[in-house]
Amino acid sequence: MSPELYRRARRAEAKAERHPDRRRLRVDFFRAALAEGLESLKARHADGASGGESVRAHAGFVDDLIGSLVRLITADLAAEALAPELFVVVALGGYGRGELHPSSDIDLMVVYDVELTPYVQRVTQELLYTLWDLGLQIGHSLRSLDDCVAMARTDLPSRTAMQEARLVAGDRRLFARFNRVLRENVYRRDFEQFLAATLAERDQRYRKHGASPYVGEPNVKESAGGLRDMHTAMWLGAAKFEARTLRELADKRLITAREQAQADAALTFMWRARNALHFLSGHKNDVLGRGVQPQIAKDLGYADEGDSLAVERFMREYYLHARAIHRVSRRLIARCQETLSHRTAAERRERQQALADGLVFIDGRLHLSDRDPEFFRTEPIRLMKVFWHLHRLGCELSLALERQVEDSLDVVDDEFRKSPAARDLFFDICRNWGRVALTLSVMHELGFLGRYLPEFGALTCLVQYDTYHRFSADQHSLLAVEHLEALAPGKSAESEGAAAVWSEVEKPALLMLGMLLHDIGKGKGHGHVAKGIPLARELAARLALPAEDAGVVEFLVAHHVTMSHVTQRRDIDDPKTIADFAETTGDPQRLRMLYLLTYADMRAVGPGVLTPWQAVVLHDLYGRTLTRLTGGRIERPSRSQLTERLGTLVPEDLPRQAVKAHVAMVSDRYLAGTSVPRMAEHLRMLRQLDERRVVTEVFHHPDLGSSDLVVVTRDVPGLFSLIAGTLAARNFNIISAQIHTRGDGVAIDTFQVNEVNDPIGEVMTSNAHWARTLEALRAVLTGEQSVEALLAQRRTAARGAPAPPRITLNNRLSDDYTVIEIKCPDRLGLLYLVTRALSACALDIASARIATEIDQAFDSFYVNDAKGRKVEDPPAMDAVRTALEQALVQPL
Repeated sequence: MSPELYRRARRAEAKAERHPDRRRLRVDFFRAALAEGLESLKARHADGASGGESVRAHAGFVDDLIGSLVRLITADLAAEALAPELFVVVALGGYGRGELHPSSDIDLMVVYDVELTPYVQRVTQELLYTLWDLGLQIGHSLRSLDDCVAMARTDLPSRTAMQEARLVAGDRRLFARFNRVLRENVYRRDFEQFLAATLAERDQRYRKHGASPYVGEPNVKESAGGLRDMHTAMWLGAAKFEARTLRELADKRLITAREQAQADAALTFMWRARNALHFLSGHKNDVLGRGVQPQIAKDLGYADEGDSLAVERFMREYYLHARAIHRVSRRLIARCQETLSHRTAAERRERQQALADGLVFIDGRLHLSDRDPEFFRTEPIRLMKVFWHLHRLGCELSLALERQVEDSLDVVDDEFRKSPAARDLFFDICRNWGRVALTLSVMHELGFLGRYLPEFGALTCLVQYDTYHRFSADQHSLLAVEHLEALAPGKSAESEGAAAVWSEVEKPALLMLGMLLHDIGKGKGHGHVAKGIPLARELAARLALPAEDAGVVEFLVAHHVTMSHVTQRRDIDDPKTIADFAETTGDPQRLRMLYLLTYADMRAVGPGVLTPWQAVVLHDLYGRTLTRLTGGRIERPSRSQLTERLGTLVPEDLPRQAVKAHVAMVSDRYLAGTSVPRMAEHLRMLRQLDERRVVTEVFHHPDLGSSDLVVVTRDVPGLFSLIAGTLAARNFNIISAQIHTRGDGVAIDTFQVNEVNDPIGEVMTSNAHWARTLEALRAVLTGEQSVEALLAQRRTAARGAPAPPRITLNNRLSDDYTVIEIKCPDRLGLLYLVTRALSACALDIASARIATEIDQAFDSFYVNDAKGRKVEDPPAMDAVRTALEQALVQPL
């Protein structure tokens, strides 16, 4: 303890004449000292002090504060002639480790020998009351030595806290006895039970805060790869090996020098990030939420660099350090677990299974048959063989083998990367599905995968800061591999359609390689699809793949977003869409692989990105394209045949002439895209038009996560926009729309919808909510209510000036329609504004695809002019574009 703070406190108290005044002056002095200390800590942090400097400095300052207080309190008691007794004030937990953050709890324990005396009670009370008056968050306990032993035996948090106890004030000999009693009566006696309880606590923590170091909003203390992972490993290392620091662990060869350096760097980073979180929040907050990540990055001195945002650079470093903590702690815990094995060397020899390539298999782990440090250097191909055996046996690597792989990564040079033997072993891993994702993950964790495939290595912990991408680029790709493997037949009932396609893939290794590499362009910045193509080409050449196989890998990288874009932005009922997509894929094998890759890629982006409705559309696109590629033809029934089938499903009292008239008055597009049972529903609704101006029906599809709203009414200009505006006002999101008008001017419009606030959740089936929605729709379509008035009820505060929209009119995507594509920031009522503008331009909407990615709307409309033709005249196209641009900047 520095005596300076104590002397200053004594001088401040000397001004008091009475005891109450002295205590008030004491609190005032230490409150001012505390504020000064925190400001000094904040200034040092802002000036770039390391995380270790900051947490140790703050712990030292609090030591001085508490030590000074204890000295003042004992002086007061001496003046009262109260007989002194032995006690110690002990720092516990993070404070005990000397790692105190600005808003962390200060955990204290007062320990006495046998009997609690009035003296110790007074010291404890005066100390705690003063600390509380200062506004500090104090964790406290008062225990005898026997109490400490009893608590350490029965309460895990108490035990781990006491393992990190540090003397702050009091009798040093009593503190030495405290440590000796716990060591002899607890730490050395029940390590096996302590290990089990500690790992159970870790698993529970992972379930709550995330079991992966790569979670999007990590808790820097509690998530996997956070500070608590290192604490857990250090508790176990201290209990088993009596090594309390990383240096002591390295000196005892329990961790390597490289692991010590990695852990030191990671802890320093985490401490500094946690300090920044506490300063920014003004209170204890350990969650790096997306909302605070940019500010923390700025506070820590990160800046945008090229295409990379400051927050992305910061979070990439976070994940690299979290990965290091997770790996080092896992290995130290495994080393502790190894000590519990009771097998003798002879028993181990009996259980070992000799393998080729200098490896042995013992108790579920691969080991080197001898400890030759040059094992991989004399024959580098053995590195790939390690993972080939790992994959084949479905086991784990021993710690020694993991470390030797890491030590030997420099042998993976250009010659190794071009080795046909290494390529063949790698492809054999990719070909034998079941554990590919797990094997690739181990390769990646040890740094081997990135050395062998540098294009993939560039994705390591690469972050894209938006709400769409939940994972870093490398983890997304590995998760996509996992989802791809899950499509194998029998793995999941949810993906049975995709599983049937899986069994028809002729070269699964190429598909797996394409899945792993699909995002490699992201390592080069924005525009990753175009940038990934030459990388894939170079990689295939380096591996000396046959031209056809190289073409497949390049195709998968080049078109990995094509199929999802077609399903979300194109009308797959338009024959031209299928024809163009078939031309892109070229043959059935490429189509099958692209379909499976797209399915797995969308699943891996995040929960609910691939909705059930999208999965059905994706499979439908696959099926129609395959039919075209294989020369099959979809036999469509004639109008007379449809009339016969429809006649069997409608009520007997419906005149046959009405059925014939309906089939005669609808378009070919209606007949091609509408099932006969749904046509029968339409006829039933049409009968009610004599009595009602608007007839509606809702069909729920819980398995697809959407509902179909069918509206039958007399067509009027802007009908689509009126329906779209009403649905937006009632909190519905339009996914897709099919717009049909009969020859007699009756509109039959169908909208696929779900809830705006929960687009991937449950279908809205509330009868009351739908009743209010349908009543609002009736009121709007009959002129009793305006869309503007409905939207005004839900209008939110205007944000800053929106980014300019991107509007294209394309006459090549469809033989019959002009396709208008709009990309712009999404907002309430956007679809209403767009469709109202299209109506004002005298355009008829035949179908629409509505998609949203992050906060951007990607909407496509298939339109004709008033004469049923495409919009091809340049002045007319410019007029449409101008009208839309003006509409998109209008307030509602």
